[in-house]
Amino acid sequence: MTTTNNEFWLVRNEHQLNRFLEKANELYEETGYVEFTWKTAKTRTQRQNRALHVWMRWVSEELNNAGFTVHKFFKADHEMIWTPTIVKENIWRPVMRAMTKKDSTAHLSRKEVQQIFDVLNNALARKGVHVPWPNGEN
Repeated sequence: MTTTNNEFWLVRNEHQLNRFLEKANELYEETGYVEFTWKTAKTRTQRQNRALHVWMRWVSEELNNAGFTVHKFFKADHEMIWTPTIVKENIWRPVMRAMTKKDSTAHLSRKEVQQIFDVLNNALARKGVHVPWPNGEN
């Protein structure tokens, strides 16, 4: 009977790399088979994901407070207030796709989240709206 032991290794320096290689050799010698899966980019963290959604909520509130509306053409004169979902789909996602060619925030690196925020923060500031990135205190 074969058992599967799932582990992961985080390699951020040469010492960790050497320890991983030692472990890989050890496992191969013991079992004759080892399968590896890896990521080379740090994707956004759960904390960053929560902050992203808080930021979208704050942006929707600030845009509404500033008197901006979303024009949707369900009817000729129909206007909608901003919601976090509308911010995500109509502000964040188009910029994200243009900058990264990615369709999901789950696939963004930490750096990409910051870069997209910087672009959007500048664009919002030009409209007189400032929404800082949430920190652990908000």
